[in-house]
This record gives sequence, C-alpha cells and structure tokens, in this order.
Amino acid sequence: MQNMDELCKRYANGMVKAADENEIPLEELNFKKCIIGSDEAGKGEIFRPLVTVAAYVRPENMDGLIAMGVKDSKAYGKNFEEAKEKFYPIGEVLTGVTSYRDFEGREGKVIRTGCATFVARVLTNQKFNEVFKPGSGKKSGNLHNLLGQEHKAALLALAGEASYDYIVVDDFQNGLHHDTILKEMDIPAGQAVIATKADSQVMAVACASVIAYYLSNLYVDALDQMLESKYGIRISLDRGADYKTEAFREPLRKLNKISKEDYERFVDDYAKRHYIVNMEL
Repeated sequence: MQNMDELCKRYANGMVKAADENEIPLEELNFKKCIIGSDEAGKGEIFRPLVTVAAYVRPENMDGLIAMGVKDSKAYGKNFEEAKEKFYPIGEVLTGVTSYRDFEGREGKVIRTGCATFVARVLTNQKFNEVFKPGSGKKSGNLHNLLGQEHKAALLALAGEASYDYIVVDDFQNGLHHDTILKEMDIPAGQAVIATKADSQVMAVACASVIAYYLSNLYVDALDQMLESKYGIRISLDRGADYKTEAFREPLRKLNKISKEDYERFVDDYAKRHYIVNMEL
C-alpha cells in the first residue's frame, strides 16, 4: 500500500483540461472543490455484470480517503484473492455493504456513507445480452453507447442530489462518448472534465472505480457460490482474464451434461453471450 505522502502527491500534482480547454490543477480538483466522478467495471469479463458508478467527494473527505488507500481499482491487482484482501475493507467502508444481497434494491439510487456519496447502476449479463448488439471484426458494436447510457444515468442521478463544482469522467474512445454524455447533461464546458487515466488522478473517479469493482466482486462471488451449488461448476473470479483461456472454458465444458436448451438459458442468464458464441469448448 502506498503511503500518505505518495498518494497526496498523486492527487495534487499535475493539470487536466476542462471541456473549454482551460487547465485545472489536480490540487483544485481533489483538495479544494466538490467533485463528481464516474467509472465502471465488468465490461470485459464474461461472468461479471457491468457496474457503473458515479461518486461524489468533498475536499474534507480527502484525508480519510487517502489514509484508507483509495486509488484506481486496477492498482489492487487482477488476482481475485489478492485484490480481495487488499481492498475489500476499503470497499466496505465506501459502500456500507458487505454482501451483494445488502446492496440489492438500491441500484440507481443515491447512497450516502461517511466517506462518499454514490450511485451504482448494474447491467446484469441477462440484460446485457438483451441490449448488446455485437459489431463485426474489431468493431465493438454498441458497447460504447451502452457505456455512455449507463454513465449518463448514474451521473444525472447523483448530480441532482449533490452540489458539485466539476464532473470528471475517465476518457474512453478519445473522449467521443463522454463528451456526448456531458453535452446531453447540459454541463457548462468549464465544469466538465474528460481526463485520460482519471481514476489514478481524481479521487472521485478513483472512488467510483473502487466501488464499481467492489460491487462487481460481491456479485460474482455470490454467483460463483450459486453456480457451484446448482451446476457443480466454479467460475474464474480474476479480473480481466482472457475469456479464451482454460479458466473460462472449463466451467462451460462441464455443462455438457445439461440439455442444449438449458445450456443456452445458462449462457443468456449468467454470461456475456458474444464472448462465447464462437468459443470452441
């Protein structure tokens, strides 16, 4: 875990650009202003849901968040067990929940804890399969549009309940989709910030990143236990693992005892279908 001085420097040194091209010091974004930031987890994993979070952080929250070691969730590692040991205590404090069951029914609603205020939206794989339209070749279909819709909905829900100075979103697709999001929200250009690697520079985005990853972990952990009980399979809980690897093929291969109809239903309910439609088991 990085120490306080290192994290303070990370969040205080440097500049980012607002949509009006004016540069804003990170020190202002983190230590002097009230910020809403958004991020997501689960878009690339076969069994994880897409969890999109908007988080609100005030300057007086910074010391406590830095002391906890809040940072970009990817910095905790991809290995599920190692990451769990490192950041589950942080996720618990930020969200106030210890299991996915504790969170169910609060999707899309403003949640306030002692350290942060946030909105988390969850697009389960069952719903994802209904709305996702795959592209051809290297095209990602309508994935970025789905991400944009989820970010916009989370940001709007939180912006209506929090007095903020800036909204900061992590860049993807060279800002194209997030730029559209902020314009549709009618955010003044001077208050809208689209930053590359914002989750490692702006605490509100880091909080959103951690909360999204934590909730997706709680979900997939519960899913793993259910699938083991119902189907006798264990799924890979590691983050960002290649869906072509044996870790993902094995549980699907073990389902060969169920009917084709039941297998198709399993895929529709629990996995992102476009990842495995052409997978050789």
